[in-house]
Order: sequence, then structure tokens, then C-alpha cells
Amino acid sequence: MIDYTYLEMEDSLNLLIFLLKSVDSDTLIEVTNDYYSVTHPLVNAIKYLANECLIGEDGHPDRENMDTIVRAGFPIFPGEQDRFGWLTGCIELSRGLITFG
Repeated sequence: MIDYTYLEMEDSLNLLIFLLKSVDSDTLIEVTNDYYSVTHPLVNAIKYLANECLIGEDGHPDRENMDTIVRAGFPIFPGEQDRFGWLTGCIELSRGLITFG
């Protein structure tokens, strides 16, 4: 596993966008029932970075960072929710979703 802890937040967001674009353009990565395969290492890296970048220290969505990802062309919306808010989030790519949280 790659250690991303040395990255600044801006670097992490840029890496997340780069990985999203890479996965989005790779038609060989398996998508099942509209979800990208969690066994693929790039998908796992995206999930890790999304948890780091898109969830604030208080556990709530980091709207500013999410807006950066949305502006890059990847819609983000809640997956599972309860009365307190988001339990999981979804990042939409051209062939399916990647969940985080």
C-alpha cells in the first residue's frame, strides 16, 4: 500500500482527480451492478484518498473539497444516509460509482 500521509491536502486532491480520470478512461476495470471493483488497486487508492479528502475532521462532508472534485467532472452525492447525515458518499464516473466513507 502506498503511504499518502506525506501529501498536502491540495496534492491529495490533485492526485484524487488524476486517479479518477485514469480509472474513468480505463475500460478494463471491472464494473458490477454499477459499482467499480473494489479489488482494483486504483479504485482502492481512490477510496482511501476520498476518505481523507472528502470527509472533514468532524466526520461531515468537506464541501469545499467536494466542489473541487465536482468541478473536475465527477459528481458526488450521498449513498447511505441516516437522520444524522451521510454514512457513505458516491463519486460518479462514466461507467459506474465508487463509494467512500
